[in-house]
Amino acid sequence: MDTQFIGEHLWPGQLGHFFVITSFVASLVSFFSYFNAARTENNFTTSRSWLLMGRGGFMIHTIAIISTFATLFYIITHHLFEYHYAWEHSSRSLPGKYLLSCFWEGQEGSFMLWTFWHCVLGMIVMRTSKDLESRTMAIIAFVQVCLGTMILGMYFGQDIKVGSTPFILLRHSMQGAPIFAMPNYMNMVPDGNGLNVLLQNYWMVIHPPVLFLGFATTLIPFAYCIAALWKGDYQSFVKPTIAWSLFNGAVLGTGIMMGGAWAYESLNFGGYWAWDPVENASLVPWMVLIAGLHTLLIYRSTGRALTITLIFLTLSHLLIWYSTFLTRTGILGKTSVHAFTGDGAALTYHLLIVIGLLLLIAIAMLVKRWRGLPRIKIEEETLSREFWMFIGSVILFLASIQITITTSIPVWSPLAKWMTGKDFAPPADPMAHYNNIQVWVAIIVGLLSATVMYMKFKNTNGKTLGKQLGITALIALVMAGLIGWGQRITTWQYDIMLFAACYGIVANIYYGIVIQKAKFKKLGPSVAHLGFATVLLGILISSYNKQAISFNTTGVPFDFKKATEQENLKENRENVILFHGVPVAIGEYFATYVGDSDVAGKDRRIYYKVSFEKKDTVTHKVVEHFMLYPDAFINPKGQEGMSANPSTQHYWNKDIFTFINGATDKSRADTSSYKSHIVSNVGDTIFMNNGYLVYKGLSKDVTDARYVPQEGDLAVKAKLTAYSLEGAVKDINPIYILRDRKYLTYMEDTVQSLDLYARFSNLIIKGQDSTSVELMIRQTDPKDDYIVLKALLFPYINVLWLGVLVMVFGFFISLGDILSRKGSKELGIKSV
Repeated sequence: MDTQFIGEHLWPGQLGHFFVITSFVASLVSFFSYFNAARTENNFTTSRSWLLMGRGGFMIHTIAIISTFATLFYIITHHLFEYHYAWEHSSRSLPGKYLLSCFWEGQEGSFMLWTFWHCVLGMIVMRTSKDLESRTMAIIAFVQVCLGTMILGMYFGQDIKVGSTPFILLRHSMQGAPIFAMPNYMNMVPDGNGLNVLLQNYWMVIHPPVLFLGFATTLIPFAYCIAALWKGDYQSFVKPTIAWSLFNGAVLGTGIMMGGAWAYESLNFGGYWAWDPVENASLVPWMVLIAGLHTLLIYRSTGRALTITLIFLTLSHLLIWYSTFLTRTGILGKTSVHAFTGDGAALTYHLLIVIGLLLLIAIAMLVKRWRGLPRIKIEEETLSREFWMFIGSVILFLASIQITITTSIPVWSPLAKWMTGKDFAPPADPMAHYNNIQVWVAIIVGLLSATVMYMKFKNTNGKTLGKQLGITALIALVMAGLIGWGQRITTWQYDIMLFAACYGIVANIYYGIVIQKAKFKKLGPSVAHLGFATVLLGILISSYNKQAISFNTTGVPFDFKKATEQENLKENRENVILFHGVPVAIGEYFATYVGDSDVAGKDRRIYYKVSFEKKDTVTHKVVEHFMLYPDAFINPKGQEGMSANPSTQHYWNKDIFTFINGATDKSRADTSSYKSHIVSNVGDTIFMNNGYLVYKGLSKDVTDARYVPQEGDLAVKAKLTAYSLEGAVKDINPIYILRDRKYLTYMEDTVQSLDLYARFSNLIIKGQDSTSVELMIRQTDPKDDYIVLKALLFPYINVLWLGVLVMVFGFFISLGDILSRKGSKELGIKSV
């Protein structure tokens, strides 16, 4: 029985499990009630009763989810390691600012975060969806039921487990382990396993909530599309769906690029995007969403493209579930550094069932209404905005298919091998594989996103269009030529991409200022497209000329444990060894490893201090100086190796990006020895490898916390100041203690950045006014203290981040414009 175990706190888990069950039951009640409200809408009284019950159920569900969230957070923050989730993802030494990251590191916590955002969005939809409330909320509540099963953690029979609860006890998750046969096992679990070191970054506190809000928001356009098909009303859903799609595009796009920023600042692959399967899994739903948004705008203005709009927007949410399947079941194996390890077949089948149910609902609604969907039989004009917007949307969709097929190779390759007998493996060079295809997507979409702004719906005057585009194309050509010459972009397809990006920038600025007269409410599309073009430019110029500026000139080889010898040779060329205090040329700078931070305990971050100086080539005076602090976890969680985080010097036109690939393991025995130095007079100097010590005299004022005075003690401290080559570093005070005139002891003082240890070993009294001090000084030999550093130059990467901000700002301008309109007439919808 649970009562036999000493020190456990059972009530938080019991309370949390109660909230999980309550939220699940309440979501079921809400779904059933809303479904009946829609089914009985011809009977106002009955429908109204069901509607109120549905609202009440969803409110209770929301309160229960928030309570579940709070209970798990309580368990994590109070270090209740009797719970597997707290033990697995947190530790006592973890800084408080990263405790939230513990919440969504695990499967259950991230499902709860997703569910929480659905609750928030559902409450808004409940208040704003009006006549479509019963149908949209029925879909939202049904999805909440599906998500609720993910954290139930209940068994049906002996073999069928539904979901995984975050409130399971450690002894229940590891049944059979001998430690849990002891009533006092908690005494043997003093600390948790700790948070993944890659997640100990401020971006991982804010990036997952924003990304999951983006994931969650895809449900709302999905729900409105299903509601429109369910009711057969293809007008009232348009305005809210456009508004939610704009919000979704902004938030999900921001979340994706926050992930890029996290990778850039925290991972050491040297960039912000690697076409990793998890990155792709979040990008593809966004691309399909943007395609659906643009076809919905076509429908709003012309009555065309409703069918493809419904397909795109429903597919966007289904792809979120598919990306969940890819990243959480472990099916991606070693093809992704970001994916969850997976919970085996149970989660795989669970997610496939949910995807199948949602797909079945979408297909059934489309099939049911297929013949009655509004269509215009007359073909659209080639020289019309809707035609080329449709082409651009299809291109985005085809690009998303290509990314999905390649990313899903681990999913379909076993079947393909069974059918053909051939092995299918992910591309050996993912960057080259995706870039060679997606560069053409970027070119086409970049050109179209600017050109369609000048077109009109239904038909466009060709002469006027040609004149306007001719002017902008000429300016863009000159701009692209200058940038291409300055950045030495010589690959022809990237020259075309450069022109497309410049054309998008020039054309959208010209359109917003000259044609739209800079009317703020109308600037949303041109600003968003301007941001997209700027993103393309930023990607191109930051990546094309990205270069390593660290070169190994020492000939010292390192094993970087790469898959091929060629990769190892490349890393050996581009990594430089920095011995402590020895300047080495890196690009136009001289870099000097000047020390590292003190470390206490295990799994702690070490900051390596690297000084960069740029000198005038004539006078050799220092004209620029900065410090970088790349850090690493040495042997994290007891594993061999290191987990490094970069440090970057930011300029307006470039970034210098550095990270550690190797370092002295200071946990091993130090072979350096103490050397004796005698000082007698104030000002006497002891020279060291990379600095010196200045003797400042003696003092009987010993206040060191380590020293506990006893009667008869003679305690004296030596006052010393340590200097590096750059100036004073630290005052230190080694202590000499003579107890009862018999026992001699001492207390060392250290200068961590100089790897210096000072011991006051003897007090030599030569006369009444003549006293000398013997100091034993130990300092690590520079050759025994080193780091292996890689430095990369990213030119104009700030153009990329600026483009993201501008694009998101454009989304929100458009959202404001949509929300300020009233009714379907002002949206331009016509009966078709």
